[in-house]
Amino acid sequence: MEALVCRKLGDPTLPPDSSEHAPFTFSKSHPIPILNSSTSVRVRIKSTCLMFATGLQTQGKYQEKYAPPFIPGSDYSGVVESVGPNVTKFEIGDRVCSFAYVGSFAQYIVAEETELYGVPDGCDLVAAAAIPVAYGTSHFALISRAKLKSGQVLLVLGAAGGVGVAAIQIGKICGATVIAVARGAEKVEFLKSEGVDHIVDISKEGVIESVKAFLKTRKLKGVDVLYDPVGGKLAKESLKVLSWGAQILVIGFTSGEVPVIPVNIALVKVHLAFADITDRKVIGKVMITFDDAKAITSSKL
Repeated sequence: MEALVCRKLGDPTLPPDSSEHAPFTFSKSHPIPILNSSTSVRVRIKSTCLMFATGLQTQGKYQEKYAPPFIPGSDYSGVVESVGPNVTKFEIGDRVCSFAYVGSFAQYIVAEETELYGVPDGCDLVAAAAIPVAYGTSHFALISRAKLKSGQVLLVLGAAGGVGVAAIQIGKICGATVIAVARGAEKVEFLKSEGVDHIVDISKEGVIESVKAFLKTRKLKGVDVLYDPVGGKLAKESLKVLSWGAQILVIGFTSGEVPVIPVNIALVKVHLAFADITDRKVIGKVMITFDDAKAITSSKL
């Protein structure tokens, strides 16, 4: 089968076989993977995704490291080509999608039937290949972790990327007010078509000033959920527009910098608590926590 093989760690932007330093080589005779269990399925791949993490893997910078040679590639879609004797969920010819840590930059891949999802007739296989990671990540983060609710404010960094677009769409379905941060006119125009409530073009304006001005016009106190696949300086700036009790979803670090969160940002918002004390709104003891605020909301002090 044909496959793109990472033969050595290196710069993923170099063309395959372009030089001795190029990490990729294009193979036309790579062995077709065999069914390795009675419940495994071989899929002929129709579409696969290129992710930021794939480039990191190729450079040996991702948290999960793979020794060359290996076939990169993660989420994919395709058609079932062969099944093990104990497979009950799928038949030859079924349309499926899934996620693999490596292996999808090839014509075939083998997966356990429990790892595969059926793709309904009429659903575009290219679109289906984008679902497992981008939408799976965003859905888990926003629904399972943040428990995003209607009326809350969601701030999405890197909003024009794969997981960013998924977060926007899920946020709108949840009824949240969605603020998107991206760079450049082309991305801004695309985000407008996604129906976001406010867009910050960081090539022209700062996040803090733009978001605060928008929140003021809507009479909103701040951002309730920060969705951050970027990290770095942008993430640290965004902390300054969070409301009390806001949640930060750390998705990734496409900026290349893991942000160090300055805890003084949390401390400078304590004036809101003082206002509640002055106005006699407090029941029990007011506490400052550097972990999940929800963990102490039921404490009786």
